Amino acid sequence: MPYLAKFEYFALNKAFAAMRIKLFIWALPAILFFAGIARAQNKAIDSLRKIVALAKNDSLEVSAYVNLANEFARVNIATAKQYGLQAIALGRKINSPKRLSAAYSITATLFVQINKTDSARYCLDQLKKLADDTHIGYVMSTYNLSEGLFYRKKGNYKASIPYMKEALRLFTIQKDKLSMAGQNLNIGNNYLDMGDYRNAMAFHLGALKLFEVMGNRRGISFCYQEIANDFIKLNQFSAAMPYALHSIEIKTSLNDNRGMASAYMAVGEIKQNLHNATEALKNYKAALAINKELKLPIDEAATELTIGKFYAEEKDWNNAREYFDNSAAIFTQLRDTAHLSIVNAEKANLQTNLLHQQKTEKTFLNTLGTALKMGDKSTEINNYKHLSDFYAKNKQYDLALAYSEKYHNVSDSIKSQSLKLQVNEMEQRYNLEKKEKELTVLRKDKLLYQANLSRQKVLWYGAAIVFVMLLIIGFLVLARSAAVQKASRMLEMEQMRNSIARNLHDDIGSTLSSINILSQVALRRVDGNVTATRDLEKIADSSFTIMESMSDIVWAINPANDSLEKTIFKMKDFAASILEPAGIRFEFSGENKLSDIKLGVDERKDLYLIFKETINNIAKYSAATLVTIEFQKNAARFLMAIEDNGKGFDHLTQHSGNGLRNMQSRANQMRATFGITTAPGAGTRITLALPIPSYGYITTDKR
Repeated sequence: MPYLAKFEYFALNKAFAAMRIKLFIWALPAILFFAGIARAQNKAIDSLRKIVALAKNDSLEVSAYVNLANEFARVNIATAKQYGLQAIALGRKINSPKRLSAAYSITATLFVQINKTDSARYCLDQLKKLADDTHIGYVMSTYNLSEGLFYRKKGNYKASIPYMKEALRLFTIQKDKLSMAGQNLNIGNNYLDMGDYRNAMAFHLGALKLFEVMGNRRGISFCYQEIANDFIKLNQFSAAMPYALHSIEIKTSLNDNRGMASAYMAVGEIKQNLHNATEALKNYKAALAINKELKLPIDEAATELTIGKFYAEEKDWNNAREYFDNSAAIFTQLRDTAHLSIVNAEKANLQTNLLHQQKTEKTFLNTLGTALKMGDKSTEINNYKHLSDFYAKNKQYDLALAYSEKYHNVSDSIKSQSLKLQVNEMEQRYNLEKKEKELTVLRKDKLLYQANLSRQKVLWYGAAIVFVMLLIIGFLVLARSAAVQKASRMLEMEQMRNSIARNLHDDIGSTLSSINILSQVALRRVDGNVTATRDLEKIADSSFTIMESMSDIVWAINPANDSLEKTIFKMKDFAASILEPAGIRFEFSGENKLSDIKLGVDERKDLYLIFKETINNIAKYSAATLVTIEFQKNAARFLMAIEDNGKGFDHLTQHSGNGLRNMQSRANQMRATFGITTAPGAGTRITLALPIPSYGYITTDKR
């Protein structure tokens, strides 16, 4: 579990152990306990209904309606909606802004859940008007929370975030810990859906901490559920499982049916990725049954889609088509075009697997013929690529190779012309900007000269002051000009690096792919020739190795990866791919204190390759069980230390090999200090110390 902090790791073990104790030791009392919880919930509902029955038409009655809506929101949406509408009516009647805002909020959320967008929008507009009219902190925070949830439910996560964060700010001012915890959870969910897993985990853990302080078990169950989803998105399924199971345990005790459905979906996804298809399908169908019972059409359609994908992966085409059709029917009824397009794409992909290859092939060929007649080069190139992929997928490698060659021939001719046009355009733009700058300088010089002539009529001491001012102005003009030119050069360099990375990825990557296909075709034709088979296998292996190296080069060139943070993220990803399959635990530390350091292209590449070589050596030769990777920064240098608890070696008497020599060479190129500490039976420690300039951007002059 390398990405968890230590306190999270121990908390996870403790929670999982507690869960096992309950399952094996307290099974029967747990059943009685859950029944008691259900009775307690019913008792709370009965108490709220008694308050409503008094019909005092006061703020307490409005709160009772709102709380009843909340209680039924996860059990019976229709009943919950009726209580929400009654809360709105009474809140308006007695003019209670706080209670009315809560009524608008819960009712809007319920309307969104049953896809009544217009009704939800009306409630939110009324809530905004109430917030604008009253300027009450609670009402304003409730509006921002509700608006954020509305956009989140509609799938517009980017629009949701500002409202969510504003609500969190207002709740923090009010010191409302329960609302703060809930809002941390909501923001984390948004970041999770946006693919920002680091921020998602940070907000989810923040919510969990607040809920635990308050002892709020429902909130804790939500946090466990979302932390499990964080790990699922990172493909760390073993780490996700305890959180998902603990979430189901708590939600079962609270009779939270809707929450149990989402938790079952998470467990199903984990089981599927751990290759336990039977348990995966069992959990998916349990979630579907709950969503149908609660009459939640959006959740039901999404679950049908997931089950369809499951059957498609299992190559059970008939069942897959049935669930895709069910999902499409519901999304069509809801007029949810975004999700409907996803289902249609899955159905189209399924058609290829349902013996519709001939129809698909005919479609591609007809489109290609039309493109050739019309002279549509873009469509022509795309269909060459589609046909190459289609034939490769169906193991018709001769046709795949033929269309791949056509794709590259036509694509190369187009790209070379396009590249020339781009270069010419860049040159013309550069010359035009240069002339404009020269004219600007001439105009400024003329104005300064005229100003100087006019000031000659002033007394001597006045002339001295003017001379000093002119010097200052000139310095500022030159400084600004230098800054503009530097910025322009940096922009051109960024564009050039992006272009190089793109061309390497598209052109050379495609060529290597063609080599791979060619070797596969040739292997099928060697007819038992051992020498030819061996040579072709070497070609395939070499092309794969070059593709890996090319991927590292493209990553290093791309300016989006200049930060040390991106480099460390790639290190973590590589370490996980090499060490986890070998059963070696690893831990990173100190990486959160390096956000102000940026690396040059060469330094980033050399640093990563030294790290990559070290991890490979550990996996191959060390017989270690634990690897620690530590980063430090002080005023003068950046330090990376990689240490394992393996068998070590005597590097003074044992030949080092190319790996250590290459690492030393790369360190010398970076003007860094490279060190190795090891002995037989004492593990190995590799260190790299890189000087940091005062401006915090590491780059060296290689001239």
